[in-house]
Amino acid sequence: MNNVIAAIKRGKSFLVSSHVGPDGDAMASMLAMGWGLEQLGKKVTYFNQDSVPEVLRFLPGSDKVITQLTSQYSFDAAFVMDCGAFKRLGEKFGQFKGYQKLINVDHHASNDRYGDINTVIDDAASTGEVVWAILKKAGCKLTSQIATNIYCTLVTDTGSFRYSNTNAHTLKLAAQMVEAGASPNLVAQNLFESQPYETFVLLGRLLERLQISKDKRYSWSVIYQKDLKETGASYEDTEEFINYPRAIKGVEVAVLFKEMPQNQYKVSLRSKLDVDVSQICAQFQGGGHKKAAACILKGSFEEVSKKIFSSVEKVLK
Repeated sequence: MNNVIAAIKRGKSFLVSSHVGPDGDAMASMLAMGWGLEQLGKKVTYFNQDSVPEVLRFLPGSDKVITQLTSQYSFDAAFVMDCGAFKRLGEKFGQFKGYQKLINVDHHASNDRYGDINTVIDDAASTGEVVWAILKKAGCKLTSQIATNIYCTLVTDTGSFRYSNTNAHTLKLAAQMVEAGASPNLVAQNLFESQPYETFVLLGRLLERLQISKDKRYSWSVIYQKDLKETGASYEDTEEFINYPRAIKGVEVAVLFKEMPQNQYKVSLRSKLDVDVSQICAQFQGGGHKKAAACILKGSFEEVSKKIFSSVEKVLK
């Protein structure tokens, strides 16, 4: 972290970014870092290959995010948030060379440390928690804008303080953010109570396809490309869908398959007890946390699901 602070002090212009298809932790971490850097008198550009998801557009600073980078941009350093592998930053970032240092800030144990400077704290509840540790050490004051973004990262990555990564420190940090101006009601309304009608139509299809293994220890469902076309929903609307198979009594591992273009499936896994789903995803060049991970596989649903179920069953045994 000292190297990060030194880079901040030396630099004048910074790029902040996060992985493609940003979730609450990725986007809010990026915004919080940007607010902190601006407070320190730095010039900041906010970039993500994808536009800000509708449910996250309430976050302070979200209107500053751009989706294009040109050779005219030049930065002393680029901060990348919540991204375990360089390729997950997307092709646009991968082709951009206008920065002197790459600073990798994350909380995934599977992070492959691709940055020139890596600050990865894998026992942090969210990347936002790591961001605030950096900003605090850099001398930033906790404003309502930073607090709202950090609080959002905690809510999203702890499952509203339900997951096992919630501890006394997490709750104290959340309380600190609320004291500084974060509104739990505002965050909850936007994240969980502002879903488009089309999302629930899509959810109906997921629930119709919900399956459970013979031993009732793992459950799964699938969303196809045709479902998006026919319902008018988008994949960004499915962020919380994995929680439905996970919520079934007795289920230890939940699996959600999402059909993607080019004969691929994104596979999201969640566990409730001691199963390490990041080990399963690592077999397929994916990663994440012990209890929340993902990977992408090529093939038909039958081919992909067979590989995943075989791996899940081995781990459960």
